[in-house]
Parts: sequence; structure tokens; C-alpha cells
Amino acid sequence: MEYDVVIIGGGPAGLAAGIRLKQQAAKEDKEINVVVIEKGGEIGAHTLSGACIEVGPLEELFPDWKAQGAPLNQPALHDQMKYLTKNYALPMPHPPQMSNKGNYIVSLSNVVKWLGEKAEELGVDIFPGTAASEIIYADDGSVRGIATNDAGVSKEFKQKASYTPGIELHGKVTLFAEGCHGSLTKGLINKLKLRKEGQFQTYGLGIKEVWEVDPEKHSPGDIVHTMGYPLDYKTYGGGFIYHMEDNKVSLGLVVGLDYQNPYLSPYKEFQR
Repeated sequence: MEYDVVIIGGGPAGLAAGIRLKQQAAKEDKEINVVVIEKGGEIGAHTLSGACIEVGPLEELFPDWKAQGAPLNQPALHDQMKYLTKNYALPMPHPPQMSNKGNYIVSLSNVVKWLGEKAEELGVDIFPGTAASEIIYADDGSVRGIATNDAGVSKEFKQKASYTPGIELHGKVTLFAEGCHGSLTKGLINKLKLRKEGQFQTYGLGIKEVWEVDPEKHSPGDIVHTMGYPLDYKTYGGGFIYHMEDNKVSLGLVVGLDYQNPYLSPYKEFQR
């Protein structure tokens, strides 16, 4: 299948790119074919991050996002930074660069679902439940597109009655928006030497839960970032508590993957 642009990943970046491409083409009275490939069963299925987002980029895509019903309902109202011990939460000066004034606390999954609907309205083809398995290279070494996984294959790698062979999607441009550690992106970086020696990324493992709490304990718009407990002084990381709408609280813990203790479990630390 031939497209002008093939986008790998149906998250905020991939969908925003597809939307902007179609908007620009319409502005210039041109026709452009754009496809977004998403491995999740539906758009938003793999977008699990609790989020406090700036609205500037969204306003560039849709200046009237409120009128269009974007699921941004809870503005950020109050920031706090706290140092935690086992028994106490000690207030700390709040870093000005972490101010969330003007931002919104959202379910990023819901925002992505909404972006997917808007992309389809503009004519972007979206293929959910479709994983890109390999990069197709042209004879000159440039990226020609991607191939998708075969579907309907058993765990013994045998074809089932529902077997459907993978397809190749070719594009004049292929945009990789897989996320921070996408498998195809890693291969592309290594093959084309896109990251110079010594230029390392910083990775962390985040655990998040959404709680519905007693309305008396809910403070809509409150944002709390934490340091300290349950992590020791040698371990890089911290926590967050976002008071969302409808008495829901998004809370989580992020731990840098350079932790020294091989027995440390970020999940178990979060449960503490």
C-alpha cells in the first residue's frame, strides 16, 4: 500500500503529526495520504500516563478545542513539592520551572482517543491493532516504509483459520512515533548512527494508579510532586499526586533505571 506519509504510533505525537499534515494540505488545497499504525487494540489503549499538560500545542492544532469538546476539564490550580519520610510529608520550596499554571490535569488516554477521532475526521487512515514488525529499506539505504505483523498465528507460530499475512506500507516519508524506547526506532538509530557515541537517553520506570476518593479528601486541581520515601538517598526518582475531576486522583512513582540495588522493585516500592 502506498502513502505519502506513514506514521508509526498512535499516541499524542503520531496523531498530532497526522492532523497537522492534513490541515496544512487542506490550507494549500493539496491532497495528501496519511496513515497511522497503532499496535494497541484501539487508539488510547497503550496510553497509560497520568498527565498534566500544556494547552499551547493543542491550541495550535485546534484553537477552538474547548468548543470541539476536548476532554480537558480540570485546570491545574495549586502546585506543591514535598519531601516524604515514612511518617511525615515535609513541604519544600516549589521549583518555578515546575509550575503548572494554565495547564490541565487529564486522562491522556482520553485525550488521545479524542485526537484519533479528529484525525479520522480530517481523513487520516488509522489502523489500530496493527504492529509494525520491520522497516523496509530502499536500495539506496533510505527508509521505504514498514511491514506489519502476520495476524492469526498460534503461539507455536502456526497459521490459524483466522490467519492474515502482514502487509507492506510504503511512504514518501516514514515518521517514527513509537515512544521513548520503540523497537523499530532503536534499530533505525543503530543502523543510521543517529545517536553519537556518548549521547545517552535517561530512562525511568513509572507505576501509576487512579483512585476514586472520598469527596472530603479530594482537592480538584491540586498537584503534588514528591521526593524521598519510599526511595533511599541513592536512588533517583520521585512521586506525583494529581487531583483530577470526578473525585479521582492519579498517583504514581517514577524510578530511574540506573538504581543500584538489583533487588529493588519499583512496583513494591510504590505499594509502600
